[in-house]
Amino acid sequence: METLAYFGFLLFTFELYMNFFRYIHIARKVYSEIKVQKQFNKTFLIPYLDELENKYNGKFETEQRGKILKYYGLFITSFLCSSYKRLYGEILSNEERKRATLFGILTPVGDDLFDIDKLDNDSIRQITFHPETFAATTFSAHVAKEIQTYLLKTVPHKEEYIKASKDVLDIQVETIAQTNPGISKEEMQRITYTKGAVSVIIYHQCLDEAASEQMLEVLFLIGSLYQLGNDIFDLYKDVRDNIYTLINTCDDYVQFKKEFIERIQLQNKKIYALPYTKKDKEDFCIVMNTINARSLVAIDQFIETQEKHKGKVDWWKLERKDMIVDMEKPGNILKWLKYIYKITPSPKGA
Repeated sequence: METLAYFGFLLFTFELYMNFFRYIHIARKVYSEIKVQKQFNKTFLIPYLDELENKYNGKFETEQRGKILKYYGLFITSFLCSSYKRLYGEILSNEERKRATLFGILTPVGDDLFDIDKLDNDSIRQITFHPETFAATTFSAHVAKEIQTYLLKTVPHKEEYIKASKDVLDIQVETIAQTNPGISKEEMQRITYTKGAVSVIIYHQCLDEAASEQMLEVLFLIGSLYQLGNDIFDLYKDVRDNIYTLINTCDDYVQFKKEFIERIQLQNKKIYALPYTKKDKEDFCIVMNTINARSLVAIDQFIETQEKHKGKVDWWKLERKDMIVDMEKPGNILKWLKYIYKITPSPKGA
């Protein structure tokens, strides 16, 4: 028995050792893709943003420009789009990179059409489906018109891209319901999951290959989890702006964590059912779960906060520091790495 236990320990140690190097290898791939995208942003995205400002006599707000350069035009493209392509055994082409990067500009600009320009739904639908016919008068509208016109002309699968655009527009309109304190949990859940899903799906539909029905199921789960993650780390901003989410209205974070993990497990199962190589599916699953692992670290902090307040947390009465999760703390980094390992099973165990 002692010999069997010893060999079992050796096997477990070897598995940890191999997984460590596997994760390092995947991390290097992601880092390499980020470097490529940063160079692309230097040669294309930054000059194009400057060109748009000069052409339409406007200005991207500092916070908005930062989001484009550091998130929409960097993380999304280098992290999501390149991961889709690696799953298929392919490499993100320059044209795909350009389309995805341009949509990275369109995303925050589209928010301005609603929040700042206060365009009516008919005008926004015209920009979305027939941009060349829209008479733009604001900077945001000019930018949206130019980029959407280009994308509609160049996406290889126009029908799928248009459908994805419609889904994004429809859910954007529905998010206004989250400013109502009486919104039900079921409605918040539907809006949250759908908003996240359509956000990751449309980036895929900018690529050369449209997502299959099976892949769309995977993307729905990935996107819904990522939107929950966004709401987790935007807790302070949403409370400040009186936007009601599944996070800031939750009354049981232990149960929320349980349901979150169950959704991750379903996501993993759907990923491993895809018709691609086991290695590519496992790599894809690990990369996707690096974000979900961050969310779990934050949920643990919310559980501790709930315990401190004897089971009832009113975030509107707490300070900003109580809502911020510092992911640079050494303890949180270790928890993050632990969760990546825990929530990403091998294809055999999925």
